[in-house]
Amino acid sequence: MIFRLFILISFVTCGSFLFGQDTTRIINFDEIKIIDKRIIKRQGLYDSYEVDKTKNINGYTQLTIFDNTMSDEVWYTENVNCVSVDLKANEKDTYLQLQWNKDRDGCDWVGVGFGWDFWTSKDISGILDIAAIEFEVRSTGKDITNLPWAMGFEDYSNGQAWTGFLRKYFVDDIITTEWSKVQIPLSIFPFVETDTDPSNIKQMIVQLFAEGVAEINRIELVPFTGKLRETVISESLTDKSISVDGNSIDWNANFTSFGDGHSFATKNSSDSLYIAVKVKDQRPFLNNKTNADLWNGDAIEIAIATNPKANPKRELFLLSDYHFGLNCGLKPYLWNFSDDKLYSEGNFGITKTDYGYFAEIAIPLKKLMHADLKADTPLGFEIAVDEGNEKMIREIQTTWNGHGATGFHSNPSLWGTIVLK
Repeated sequence: MIFRLFILISFVTCGSFLFGQDTTRIINFDEIKIIDKRIIKRQGLYDSYEVDKTKNINGYTQLTIFDNTMSDEVWYTENVNCVSVDLKANEKDTYLQLQWNKDRDGCDWVGVGFGWDFWTSKDISGILDIAAIEFEVRSTGKDITNLPWAMGFEDYSNGQAWTGFLRKYFVDDIITTEWSKVQIPLSIFPFVETDTDPSNIKQMIVQLFAEGVAEINRIELVPFTGKLRETVISESLTDKSISVDGNSIDWNANFTSFGDGHSFATKNSSDSLYIAVKVKDQRPFLNNKTNADLWNGDAIEIAIATNPKANPKRELFLLSDYHFGLNCGLKPYLWNFSDDKLYSEGNFGITKTDYGYFAEIAIPLKKLMHADLKADTPLGFEIAVDEGNEKMIREIQTTWNGHGATGFHSNPSLWGTIVLK
């Protein structure tokens, strides 16, 4: 009994633990085995939430990544000219304030890391498809429409799986001076592609780009049942075809809205995919570019994966991925970016409307897939509207699934899904 008391005092004197988290320790001293059960919790700068071991996702309990306390589980770039990390407290809450500027000299890498649960190895392999990182964030002034961050997991073999930060992760669509939730699904992280072991995770890292200020409240793993990718159902054409002439008379269909007033609908026959796009544009047909430069003005871009088994999280094109563009200027043409040539196999039509213009595009999918189109086939799909100005230069690109992310033309992980019927 005296020996047991000495051991307990030694732990408290060490200062590494306080009572709080339920665990069992087995300590061996030569032939003596002492079994001691206590509740322990790492000491923080401020009082923290009690760890509730009854909370779990599919049996996984290491859910709290950051609980608004500072300890040796949290690290960040040491150069104060690059980033300042401050734990703030007021009468209502405790939160972490980040202020960063990667553009300053000497700020080649700027970030913050969280080695939660005492830097123990974390096995998240069983929750990759059913969990998300969740935290609350708010601005200190102007509304924030995107965060110039990348988030990654590092394993104990130094493997790292990273993903960019997309606006679609905002639960409330925009970040204001009030707390807004952010959810980033674990399934979006490319563990397989980067040879990162999700069963041996060391830490979560946030890399900061550009400059900004944001406040964060508590980072956790939570159950995720949301929709990771936008999905559109293509209507089947069985006994009739569409005249691709820019006339909307053939399009008695439900249009999917995206961006600031744009919308599109899709239909498919046994061999082709038809896409109709309503573009809201007060100054239509501003594009004088030729060939592959058509994106730099009024244009519509389409990306499609013709292999239904392709990994939707891939970040590089396969030979089965295609990218097309329709120049929507006074001399329109359809371009195949994948083969870098005019796409004569496709067809299109454009007409001016009171809201901007209406465009139809027909793509012979059967030729691209080298197979008959089968019902209920899901394919990667993305659509973008490029808007030019009087100088014939693109000012805005609006994507359907990307929600503000750039680079869909080379990164299929930013695409949504189309289901052929």
